[in-house]
Amino acid sequence: MADFKGGSGPGFNRGVGAPTAVSSSGSSASGSAPARGPAGSALQIGDVLADRYRILDLLGQGGMGAVYKAEDLKLSRFVAVKVIRRELAADPSVMQRFRQELILARDVTHQNVIRLYDIGEANAVDFITMEFVDGEDLSTMLARKGKLSPDEAADIVSQICAGLQAAHAKGIIHRDLKPGNILRENTGRIVVMDFGLARTLETESMTRSGALVGTFEYMSPEQAQNASIDARSDLYTVGLIFYELLTGDRPFRAESAIASLLMRTQQRAKPPSTHDSSIPKGISGICEKCLEITPASRYQSAGELVAEIANWKSPAPVRVQSKWPLFAIVGALVVAVAAIAALLFLRPKTAATAQHAPVSVLVADFSNQTGDSVFDGTLEPMFNLALEGASFVNAFDRSLARTLALKLPKPSAGLDEEHARLVAISQGVSTVVTGELTRHGSGYSISTKAVDAVTGKVLATNDINAANKDEVVSKIPNLAAPIRKALGDTTPASVQFEEVAGGFTADSLEALHENAIGVEQQFAGKFDEAFQSFQKATELDPKFAGAYTGMVAMAQNLGRPQDAEKYMKLAMEHVDRMTDRERYRSRGLYYLSTGDSKKCVEEYNQLVSRYPADRVGQNNLASCYTSLRDAPKALEAARKAVEIVPKGVGPRLNLAFISVFAGDFASGEKETRAALDINPAAQLGSLPLAEAQLGEGQLQNAAQSYHKLETDPLGKSVASSGLADLAAYEGRHSESAHLLEQGANTDLAAKMPDNAARKFVALAEEDIQLGRKPAALAAVDKALAGSKSVPIRFLAARVYVEAGDTAKAQKLSDDLSGELTAEPQAYGKIIAGMLALKKDDSRAAIKNITDAQALLDTWIGRFELGRAYLEAGAFTDADSEFDRCNKRRGEAMELFMDNVPTYSYFPLVYYYQGRVREGMKSEGFVDFYKTYLSLRGAANEDPLLADIRHRVSQ
Repeated sequence: MADFKGGSGPGFNRGVGAPTAVSSSGSSASGSAPARGPAGSALQIGDVLADRYRILDLLGQGGMGAVYKAEDLKLSRFVAVKVIRRELAADPSVMQRFRQELILARDVTHQNVIRLYDIGEANAVDFITMEFVDGEDLSTMLARKGKLSPDEAADIVSQICAGLQAAHAKGIIHRDLKPGNILRENTGRIVVMDFGLARTLETESMTRSGALVGTFEYMSPEQAQNASIDARSDLYTVGLIFYELLTGDRPFRAESAIASLLMRTQQRAKPPSTHDSSIPKGISGICEKCLEITPASRYQSAGELVAEIANWKSPAPVRVQSKWPLFAIVGALVVAVAAIAALLFLRPKTAATAQHAPVSVLVADFSNQTGDSVFDGTLEPMFNLALEGASFVNAFDRSLARTLALKLPKPSAGLDEEHARLVAISQGVSTVVTGELTRHGSGYSISTKAVDAVTGKVLATNDINAANKDEVVSKIPNLAAPIRKALGDTTPASVQFEEVAGGFTADSLEALHENAIGVEQQFAGKFDEAFQSFQKATELDPKFAGAYTGMVAMAQNLGRPQDAEKYMKLAMEHVDRMTDRERYRSRGLYYLSTGDSKKCVEEYNQLVSRYPADRVGQNNLASCYTSLRDAPKALEAARKAVEIVPKGVGPRLNLAFISVFAGDFASGEKETRAALDINPAAQLGSLPLAEAQLGEGQLQNAAQSYHKLETDPLGKSVASSGLADLAAYEGRHSESAHLLEQGANTDLAAKMPDNAARKFVALAEEDIQLGRKPAALAAVDKALAGSKSVPIRFLAARVYVEAGDTAKAQKLSDDLSGELTAEPQAYGKIIAGMLALKKDDSRAAIKNITDAQALLDTWIGRFELGRAYLEAGAFTDADSEFDRCNKRRGEAMELFMDNVPTYSYFPLVYYYQGRVREGMKSEGFVDFYKTYLSLRGAANEDPLLADIRHRVSQ
């Protein structure tokens, strides 16, 4: 279970709940005298309980007993062991009801609910075993931080409610929620503990002893009145916790806990915003509704509360939080097309929905007894594909599972049943599927079974025969049908086969094998090798849509977006070779790769409406919304992707980029470090860290983080772009130009022409700053020779405008304006505005750029619009635009969201806002100039320095 907070922790001794999580920083026995449990249980560090659990540490003691960290010697995992006090264990009725409730609680399989394993007795010691989670409880967090930001508090409450929703769906009411039994894992996952145990312990003997069910400070009014309660009682307590997270205080303060409880039965809580005016009214109102005295006036389900919080996040444009990197989506894309599917966000259905509750499945390695290596790793992704024909089934990412298996107490490079179950338990996955393939003469036999991850109980089995080698794969849907039925699928087998038929029409078993190899190479960060494997699969089967889509993802990772678009079109030519789920994913990817963000949103929204726990869908939906600059919705989808797979590195890095893009650099750094804790070698993992540090003004740290990327050709390419951008940000234009030229030549040698083109066009911009127009024009020509991508054409046009080659700039503007999608059209109009400004026609410039912003509201558009207003003498309008650039500064970090830092554009905002405020005769205008000088003055290369120093000296 968890790291437990010691008995001194807030609320630990109140009530009689079951194990309450604490952190190992609490009252630990480490380094002290041999630890012993309460009431003479005599457990010492090193003892082996029940011949299975080696006691490693005393984590804490409370009213129920003592909690230890232990190693499960049988399953090679860490667990928490709660030793029950003897006076409680001596009452048979208490223990009987306790066991019954544990059985119920153990059925709640959800990532936000602590997993209870077993109850046992050995040597007169009664104990419970449960999941071990590394983190701190909310009471400790509040004591440390005082209060949380509204966004952070809302995220925590959403996760609490997700866990409650799962429990309520099983008929379990918590009745003793409090900050002390809600744990936040170091990765950010929230874990709710002690489900249902307070109700179980409500016995006459315990009432006589003075122990009360629940905790006074967190009881609902109906609990206080001993009235009938339901799930809405838990929601009232969630409101109390929400209030405390937002304000750092409780809504009802009185001379005693009893008096406070009485107040709750008679008075409505004041809105949190009256306690702290900085709390947004929307989130304050949500918290207030949770705290209504009558249950009918509250939210009627945990799911309703989650939806309300999500709605609060979405519509507020001032709460800009957006953005992802290309690599974060493509890591998920291969998963989609190779049928290594999305993880389950275990969210039980509510009474209001008729859909089947999602079910998570981890497919372990199939045992290949044929001696033919072509079957190694080939059947498992196909079995995932068949399972996911059921809309509620979500296959756990096998590559992630393999990574997690290497981190078990007894690591394993493979995923046999035992290690697959351990991984599944740690991730809240309910079911594990195993299989075996054998050969009989010219024919084959395939067997499979599904087991409960925790108990090992067999849920379903099936055996089928295949007449020959090529028939094995086509039999997979038949093999999966009984498993799907056992999981709850009522779709007739004939319909099942029809829905997934497209995905099982491969012309070559060898092609499927190469595709599976490509997936493994992709997750190992070997993008070039993965591309070659996917390409070989298409050579063996030219109609293999999934392999083409793998090539799309790898081409994006390798900095070849034009190749990616070409392969995407090839994939879509064979859309009939996909399952329904794959079609949604692939069409969404097609629109994403071609820049049609609106259709991309439509396609992925259809996917997640049918498969709400689809990580690929949520992750890529966030990317689509980001392309539209719809920050709140992008952040919402990215957070859902992280909720689905809390230990998934890609989704968490995606969320880190979004946080940085939103200007929340601290959260960006936190999310990146959480991802790197999971996998320190994550491809481009240090990029969002560098950008977050840059946004926080930690320039030296940012440089170090960029250097950490230099482990492979792609990382070196991105690092050189980042370091050059950092040099330009500080006005070190000569150094920036040198890094860019050197980096471009390295990219060309590494066959990354698009990356080289980005560096050549950035080099041209630096040459402009250094007054080298001929060199700038030569660099632009090299850029356009290497790539005709939208960013290259737009940036090249900007250089042509500054260099005075208006004819070439106009041609590029016309080309961009003639594109079918909004983004290039917007860039075309921005260039038209810049050309008009070059002719001193500020009115035409303002119209063109305003039209561009109507197509797509970009940071660079706001910047250029501010310049146009400034030249027109419309200082108030210009000031407004530059204010927006300042508030949206995170968007300047990567203008095109393509892993190429562009923060060197941002310092110019200070210069132009200084000119605006000077024109407005504002006394503080000098401060903006001084800020610019503090950033770029030391290098003494920037062309604006002389003008700024003159203005400051006047």
